Amino acid sequence: MSRCASPIPWATLVDYWAGDLIAAQIDEVDDHLFACGSCASEAARVASVTETMREMLPPAVSRARIESLRAAGTRVRESAFAPGERRQVVFEADVDLLVHRLAGLPLADAQHVSLQIVSESTGQRLVTMDTVPFEREEGAVLIACQRHFASLPADTRFEVAVHAPDRSVTTAAYTIVHQYPP
Repeated sequence: MSRCASPIPWATLVDYWAGDLIAAQIDEVDDHLFACGSCASEAARVASVTETMREMLPPAVSRARIESLRAAGTRVRESAFAPGERRQVVFEADVDLLVHRLAGLPLADAQHVSLQIVSESTGQRLVTMDTVPFEREEGAVLIACQRHFASLPADTRFEVAVHAPDRSVTTAAYTIVHQYPP
């Protein structure tokens, strides 16, 4: 395969696969990809990365997102945790996604919710999110634990802060010790 004399920039290919180009740009990229094997090969690599990113979930998700994943065939197992609880969970082979329902939160009047994920053993902050989705009616934040999280420390503490309109903040912590059997 010969190298392209005028390759499509990587950023343009990312925008193409992400659906962020306007119609005229899409047509231009399409025309180039149909005629250029080198750029088509590179576009396939970008598409693979883009599709992988689309499949990844953020740590906190909405109930609607979980239900859409279930409808698409994702095998979901949910467990509920109370504030201050520390418990072990096993990511069994017959499960695609563990959902931890961090319950017992005063969300009826919440303005927004923030989340920090901390390694219990080291105190290292792994993730800080200023705003996460929450389920007001359930009084819970839903945490989506995916198999590739096995590379993170197994002892994760989820620190949730509920921010009220009067600027008061209520916090709760949940420690979940994950096991990933081979």
